[in-house]
Amino acid sequence: MFRTTGFCLKTVSRTNFQKSIARNLKISSCLSTVSEDYKKAEYSNFSQKRYQLPKYLIGAFSILGLGYYSYKNSAFCEEKPHGHPHEKTSFEWGKIIDDLPFYSEEEVKQHKTKEKGIWVSYRNGVYDITEFVDGHPGGNKIMWGAGHSLEPFWEKFPIHYKHEVFELLEEYRIGNLKIDESKKKPVEDKIDFYKDEPTRNSRLKVLSQKPFNAESPKDISAENLVTPSELHFIRNHMPVPKIEPKSFKLSVINSNNAKKIEFSLEDLETKFESITIPVTIQCSGNRRKYMNAEGSVQGLQWDANAISTALWTGVRLRDVLIYCGFDLNDPKIRHVIFEGLDKDPAGSVYSASIPIEKVKDENGEVLLAYRMNDQPIPLDNGYPLRALVPGIIGARSVKWLGKVVLSEDESQSFWQLNDYKVLPPNVKNLKEADFSKLRAIQESPITSAICQPTEETIIKRNKGKFTAKGYAFSGGGNEVLNVLVSIDNGKNWKQAVLHKFDRPLYKSWAWALWEIELDIPEGQDNIEIVCTATDSNQNTQPENIKAIWNARGLLNNAWHRVKVNIE
Repeated sequence: MFRTTGFCLKTVSRTNFQKSIARNLKISSCLSTVSEDYKKAEYSNFSQKRYQLPKYLIGAFSILGLGYYSYKNSAFCEEKPHGHPHEKTSFEWGKIIDDLPFYSEEEVKQHKTKEKGIWVSYRNGVYDITEFVDGHPGGNKIMWGAGHSLEPFWEKFPIHYKHEVFELLEEYRIGNLKIDESKKKPVEDKIDFYKDEPTRNSRLKVLSQKPFNAESPKDISAENLVTPSELHFIRNHMPVPKIEPKSFKLSVINSNNAKKIEFSLEDLETKFESITIPVTIQCSGNRRKYMNAEGSVQGLQWDANAISTALWTGVRLRDVLIYCGFDLNDPKIRHVIFEGLDKDPAGSVYSASIPIEKVKDENGEVLLAYRMNDQPIPLDNGYPLRALVPGIIGARSVKWLGKVVLSEDESQSFWQLNDYKVLPPNVKNLKEADFSKLRAIQESPITSAICQPTEETIIKRNKGKFTAKGYAFSGGGNEVLNVLVSIDNGKNWKQAVLHKFDRPLYKSWAWALWEIELDIPEGQDNIEIVCTATDSNQNTQPENIKAIWNARGLLNNAWHRVKVNIE
């Protein structure tokens, strides 16, 4: 039984050296973030006094290149939903190591130049991070934290308390800290930027708590064309902002002439025609964990459900821009930048952009969305207003939208310039990457996934048959034409039945759900189910990950495979 609401459906048939390498991989996953943190803090117009940090704090805070938001480093720095660094583990980070020399706090403070070495301490450990600093893209600003203990700063930012972070730090260990208890300063109270986070549904599969990131349950995706709002996948880069809807204003700006017009929510709801369309939003890192199995990649280790579909209601951005009197054919208007109201501690906001052509296109249906599944948008999904860019990766559908800017240049944010770009397979770590030569990802490629049965499920042999279910989706408004399923690695295929929204060609913004009944083969104790899809432009999925592997683990659309057991 497939569930949906209010839309027509159609169903159709169808060694030390090794340590050094490992260290460089870990470091490379952290480098770009810090450099951008500095840039963001410098040019952001959203800085607020309560978020301003002393420069020595910022320096120490970024000593390991793990700025406050280490979302892009989570392959090495993934936060567990539970646990704390003070819990006993097999190795107590920062403990005294008997065969290492002792250094006083004064000696550590003397090492804050490249000539003398750059040292930091954590608990009873002393670390020489000079090698890291030499390769740090943030330049000499990292020197602000030289000679300090990390503890006061990491207590403010508990996201650093992860096994992988301490593992990296210990590789720079040179000695033990001789602590003078009489001079030890009390640790300041933590600043918890996540204290006002919304309540989440317990059925979500949590990948990180701060910031919060979680997948939808697979069984929900398999059965519901429209994902229940509380089970929609969540991708946050920063704390969820608190926004008062009555005083909220959206700023729409033409950067070429500085013309600015503001709209309240009521303005948007009453001055423009509203439309409701089914749209699938997918994180470009969906299925990253499978790419990581091919070779180490950086980012949250998403399974196959960083994807969801909702009925989004809002007004066309095109209509709003024309109402503002902006000439969308102006050659100096090449990009539309979306800026969110979610901020990091330095006051910098999340930002991304799309080409103006997507907005100009009458069939593009870029929305300023204020309702989701006929209800106000949930906090985690962008309340009160979200940019909704159908057919484009989720990173461009900016949540908590506060500003729309027409510009000759694309967004200068980290997420536009130095992330969400597919690196060629020969680039094995981010330190080798030249992001300036790559285009920001826009449309999603054709993909499909198996939601039922799940990995290692036991299928009863005496039933003779079993049912497999999943989804297929293609970006750019392309319709899913068919899904093929195999249990012998593609030697033989069977066409699945599709359930999907009835939408015009090239305005198909939502996934198709598929299901198929398969025979249980005799004489086998396990099988591997494989699926692949084709869209209306005859795009299909690559057989394996090797050809599309990239160091950020983006756009994994290889055949999806699930192994199950037979008893």
